Amino acid sequence: MYPIIVCEDDAAQLEQLHTLIKNYILFHSDLFKIELTANNPNDVLTYLEKEEPQSGIYFLDIDLQNKIDGIQLAEEIRKVDVQAKIIFVTNHDELAPLTLKRKVAAIDFIEKDQPLENFRQEIYDTLTYAQQLIDETRTVQKRGFSFEVGTQVYNLDKSEVIFVEASDIPHRLNIFSTNGKFEFYGKLTDLEDKYDFLFKISRSCLINPENIHHINFANREIGFSNGETRKFSIGKSRKLKSLIKETL
Repeated sequence: MYPIIVCEDDAAQLEQLHTLIKNYILFHSDLFKIELTANNPNDVLTYLEKEEPQSGIYFLDIDLQNKIDGIQLAEEIRKVDVQAKIIFVTNHDELAPLTLKRKVAAIDFIEKDQPLENFRQEIYDTLTYAQQLIDETRTVQKRGFSFEVGTQVYNLDKSEVIFVEASDIPHRLNIFSTNGKFEFYGKLTDLEDKYDFLFKISRSCLINPENIHHINFANREIGFSNGETRKFSIGKSRKLKSLIKETL
């Protein structure tokens, strides 16, 4: 199921959006579920903290009459749900360049002030497009490793992944690959669950055993194909020995 979250501070417009999305789900897809409709962005923040959604679809008003505007809310969403599909429903499409600058990677801007039929069709087209993006991303993830940096999506073959570790910046990770180092939003626990080829060597590091160059069990250190080294926890020694035998 793909969760849908709507945040609009105008009650009538919130109800209209809810009705249009509900009708789309009724006639087009059983994979969507409206998880939250809110007129206060703080309700969305609470939902994010509690549920930690993945691959959600978010309809946001940019000009929320709150201390948190729609772009700020999108930034917070992106920190938790790195695969979020963000759609701004607004009368301020002139703010589109600002969303690019702030790297929230919205997939669409839907103008409120237009005939209802046109508005409905844009909502429906965007929902169809969002589902296609999510489906394509999940298909790619089965073959390799996918992550987002700003507005760009990187899809790596699993052989290109060397290791992933926690960054010094909260909620961010560093991936070391055969193509270089990248930083992106994410959680190690989510990656460990999603990618079965990754092996956890410590609380802060997941590795791809295929790219191990050597292991020094005396000082519990792994050397990788890119020349980097990382320490592993003492309890991982036996499993690492098994992995080396399997890899060879």
